[in-house]
Amino acid sequence: MTLVTTNPDRQMAEIADKIRNGVRLSFEDGLFLYRSEDLLTIGQLANEVNLRKNGKKVYFIENMSLYFTNVCEAHCAFCNFRKDQGQEGSYTLSPEEMIAYVDQHIHPGVREFHIVGGHNPHVPFEYYVESIRALKQRYPNVTIKAYTAAEIDFFSRISGKSYREVLETLMEAGLETLTGGGAEILSQE
Repeated sequence: MTLVTTNPDRQMAEIADKIRNGVRLSFEDGLFLYRSEDLLTIGQLANEVNLRKNGKKVYFIENMSLYFTNVCEAHCAFCNFRKDQGQEGSYTLSPEEMIAYVDQHIHPGVREFHIVGGHNPHVPFEYYVESIRALKQRYPNVTIKAYTAAEIDFFSRISGKSYREVLETLMEAGLETLTGGGAEILSQE
């Protein structure tokens, strides 16, 4: 029996050569990069591809960050945002209050609502759905980017719906994309 080992440096060099020559990476290359701890090299290679495709152009989108509630069941060590229901400074805005806030602060450059907030166990899942629906009806041309995967998990728990059902319900109300972070919570692994 012959034991075959791979030399990580050689494999990274082969991937770098493919990237520099515009050759599409294989699935195995992707797995190697995913498992690699050489983030500096990976970042440099990604930057090389980005510069080749986009030059030195950088794109930004102007968004408005919205927080429907700061009442939260979680007690994350790093969070200074959350409050308990009834605690001084706690709030839960109705969809109408959120619309009034947005009406006061929006300007023509805003192209996205970025929405995250507390895991408020004192309101039903439908509260979050109706808040999205109200925003989408009032501002149909503004993209709604809402909720972390941790919030999707919370919505699943309070509604009894599967992740898929939660996402489908939110999408029907106007959700177009999720915010970053926390997606690992949705995997059984």
